[in-house]
Amino acid sequence: WSLMKIITISNIFFLFFYLSSFSLAQENNPDYDPNFVQFQKGVEAVKNKEYALAADIFEELAITGDMDAQFNYAILVRNGLGRAQNYSEALYWTWLSYASGLEKADKVLEKILELVPEESHQQIRERVSLFILNKINSGDRASLLNFGKYYLNILPEEDYNKSYLYYSIAAAFGEDGAKEKRDEILIDVDNEKIVEIQTQASEMFEKLRKGEKIEMLKD
Repeated sequence: WSLMKIITISNIFFLFFYLSSFSLAQENNPDYDPNFVQFQKGVEAVKNKEYALAADIFEELAITGDMDAQFNYAILVRNGLGRAQNYSEALYWTWLSYASGLEKADKVLEKILELVPEESHQQIRERVSLFILNKINSGDRASLLNFGKYYLNILPEEDYNKSYLYYSIAAAFGEDGAKEKRDEILIDVDNEKIVEIQTQASEMFEKLRKGEKIEMLKD
């Protein structure tokens, strides 16, 4: 039910139509996850212009890692609906949704990045990376892919070595798409460091497999 939950930033009135369409399309879907009912309440709140309630709902789901709720919450914060307008927070949540795989967030990022002073970007990136790390250490293996994307698409410059490392760990856990991502960027990995990277990935995999926590990679 992910791709049908997106709110557009370009026209807040289009938001109502999109969410209404989503509501009807998913009403009889037996495969939605347990957060569906709560998300639907957020949809209804937006349609009823109860923005504070919608923001409460989407924020709660965003904190759990729901990429669509993260994006929707970012849009409300970006437009000052249900929350005081805050471009930095909007960037934070949009980056998180993008790292989680919401590709349509990319277009929104172009606009939000222009609104947030560049000197604030790094601090927000650090918040994003900490959120992802905490998700991984809480047992969310899919978030390993989020770090892979973080090091490719959210940093000012791509860090293929670190991206490869996280995709390797995700692939070892059997996460969907991780092996393909890992193999796709292998050609860009520093060949002189490949053994070191793979050894580190193996060590981190074993820690996570045993229920231990991993630490943030050093720059």
